[in-house]
Amino acid sequence: MAIRAVLSNEDRDELTKDVNDLDKVYLENMKKDGIDPSLLEQFRDLSLELDQKEDK
Repeated sequence: MAIRAVLSNEDRDELTKDVNDLDKVYLENMKKDGIDPSLLEQFRDLSLELDQKEDK
């Protein structure tokens, strides 16, 4: 039995292609709420940077 569940049914786009599943859902919700695209990109960049630091 799988433990992991899919958080989102939407396909990955340029904004969410490399982020983890949880941050993908945050980005989708913020985008749906009308958050400025430049702020979404900043969130994505911070998420990717944090994931890289955790891998080290």
